[in-house]
Amino acid sequence: MAYLLIYDLNGRSTARRKMNRYLKRNAQLVQHLVWRFRDLAALRAAAERVLAANGKVLAFIESDRILLTSGEVKHLLLCPK
Repeated sequence: MAYLLIYDLNGRSTARRKMNRYLKRNAQLVQHLVWRFRDLAALRAAAERVLAANGKVLAFIESDRILLTSGEVKHLLLCPK
């Protein structure tokens, strides 16, 4: 299953550089700021990095088109399982 991540880190050049290095190692670029992950753990780590830098995140499962807002992503990442 593939997962997509769309993020926004406007005005945060250091965070953006760190994020791009992480994404180049763990995901495939689909389009500007849209990255495809095969591993849910890598997607979660990327979303946590963006949220830690006060950025915005949209994530969804590519095959099912489930769209999550940044608030929903934050809630899912912080909820104990």
